[in-house]
Amino acid sequence: MGKVERRVIADGDQHEIACAVRADCVTSPVAKFLDDLECGLVDPASAPDLEPDEQIGHRVWLHAAFERFAEEGDVPGPNSHNQLRDGIWEIKRFNLRIAFFDTDGCGGYDPKINFDGAGLWSPPEWPEFDEYIRLATAFVKPPKRRPTPPREIALAKKVRDEDVNHDRQG
Repeated sequence: MGKVERRVIADGDQHEIACAVRADCVTSPVAKFLDDLECGLVDPASAPDLEPDEQIGHRVWLHAAFERFAEEGDVPGPNSHNQLRDGIWEIKRFNLRIAFFDTDGCGGYDPKINFDGAGLWSPPEWPEFDEYIRLATAFVKPPKRRPTPPREIALAKKVRDEDVNHDRQG
């Protein structure tokens, strides 16, 4: 594996789930978001209706979801995930979103795209993800906004490219 230190969120029989690291070898958008969420400090401007105690509760749910994903290979609930674009997926908790991707841990990734015939707003079935799951970005989705903002998907893809590059160099 690469020379960077990644915060491992969960390590189970199916997957290791860790925070992706940017090109600077230090910055991890998800690590900061999870720290803020755990303390109820997510920026009120991005989440005006999300009280600090609710943030802490959502962090507990997300931690349990990551543990299950690592152990069992899926997340709880049929509406707790979405396939976004180009192999980027998201775990959802109310209006909180955490984008992720999978990798072989050696700098490669094969974008998992599932065309299972699910309806437009139906979550797809989970594909067979590679062993390493990297949490790329996190954000609060604006209320009443259906699709994930394209800038969030573009950022997650950029973080993915930077993160897997560390493994190629290692």
